[in-house]
Amino acid sequence: MKRLAILVTLIAVFGMLATMGAFAAPAAEKVLTIGVDQEAIGLDPHVVTAFSSMRRIDLMYNRLVRLDDNFVVVPDLAASWQIPDNLTYIFNLRKGVKFHNGRELTADDVKYSLERVLDPKTASPGRSYISLVTAITVVDKYTVKLTLSAPLASLLDGLTSNNLSIVAKEVVEANTNLQKVECGTGPFMLKEWVADNSMTLVKNPDYFEKGAPAVDKVIFRVIPEQASLYAGIKSGDLDMATINDGAIIRQAAKDPKVVVMSKPGLNERIFSFNCTKKPFDDVRVRQAIASVLDRAEILTIAEFGMGKPTGPIPVAATAWALPLSKLPFAAPDLAKAKKLLADAGLPNGFSFKITCSSTYEGGLAVAQVAQSELAKIGIKAELEVVEWGVYIDKWVKRDFETMIELRGGSGEPDRFLYRTFHSTGGVNNFLFKNADLDKLLDQGRNLTVPAERKAVYDKVQALLIEQAPAVFLYCPNENHVLSPSVKGFKQVGNGSLYYLTTATK
Repeated sequence: MKRLAILVTLIAVFGMLATMGAFAAPAAEKVLTIGVDQEAIGLDPHVVTAFSSMRRIDLMYNRLVRLDDNFVVVPDLAASWQIPDNLTYIFNLRKGVKFHNGRELTADDVKYSLERVLDPKTASPGRSYISLVTAITVVDKYTVKLTLSAPLASLLDGLTSNNLSIVAKEVVEANTNLQKVECGTGPFMLKEWVADNSMTLVKNPDYFEKGAPAVDKVIFRVIPEQASLYAGIKSGDLDMATINDGAIIRQAAKDPKVVVMSKPGLNERIFSFNCTKKPFDDVRVRQAIASVLDRAEILTIAEFGMGKPTGPIPVAATAWALPLSKLPFAAPDLAKAKKLLADAGLPNGFSFKITCSSTYEGGLAVAQVAQSELAKIGIKAELEVVEWGVYIDKWVKRDFETMIELRGGSGEPDRFLYRTFHSTGGVNNFLFKNADLDKLLDQGRNLTVPAERKAVYDKVQALLIEQAPAVFLYCPNENHVLSPSVKGFKQVGNGSLYYLTTATK
């Protein structure tokens, strides 16, 4: 009887524990699987330029400030800031923010990171955003002051760049750089990276934004074929994919089993020249090509019309961008192109290479249309189709004659144009130098009255179209295809996937 009583008691206890959930199965891990068509080319935020890298860096690091989905500058690591005069910016940091190694972030980390960007040895493309900063002063543990040599109207917008992420000094020094490791303060931490296959990020349990991230894990899967990305969403293997093939986006938009998000983007598709290579050192040759390339036709064929033709400033930046109708060489003119070639001593045309890649950023589809159009005036363009890593290497080393690019644009003209076309610009891969343009770009960034700046950037746009270090083609839409179960994701419009932080399923 005694044993029976004990058994009955144990059964009662186990029943009570089960009712209380003591033996309930652990909550299922929340995972978002993201399909992308390109591998990341390094993870060091201060040196990388590829969108494929930036999309991941955006989730692992923070800046002082960031852009929200309406392109408004909002707090990130800086909870607030003051601008006592146009040469002084004071940032008040959040307290208790931790790097992924557990150490607290302080003003010393901001000073180290920005000085690393400014150091010419780093060769950071973000240097031009803060090149007028002459001093970075640690006021106290949570306050840092930036002092400028001249007014810089674009400073706050420039500070939103991933190239100005705040990093941990000890991790940089231990690894020489951050290309294969990470130690940020962002919502996710790097767990595993299988090259050309996948990258797994896990939730940062100490992230400073309450309730974020909303999932436990984000897995990036590299799937080069756009059709396979779409198939992955339909099958449930993927929760979201960045898809840029216009035909697939149009097909997906009619599919009730998926959700398509599309937003006009700030990024620009351009046909760029190495201005030190013959015959592209002759502006007449560059102008001839600009007079042949048909923006509307290229956009229709390469993007199925999913974008807008643009000039030097992204068309979505309506406060600054001049309409193409007000810019020279905006419409195709074959007669003009032939005369320009003849004047340059090339009446029978010439041959050259267009460097491109089969990935979306590499612009193979654009290169194919351009090749056909250029043949109309006797120019023979050979497509140099290289794999993505080689493409980036050629871009960095300026090892090309011409190249199809996708440039990260901005609603702030100085942020985009200075680093891209100033003779000292960090990503002036055209090796283009023009004293008049340098003067205008220097003037534009120092002015703080919008109307005065507008007048300067109108001149900048006209001069860039006339000198043609690149042919500005169009701004593609930003497209994402999602499973209907994914909620809370918002598009930014500049390629950022920051709002995976708030997404769940």
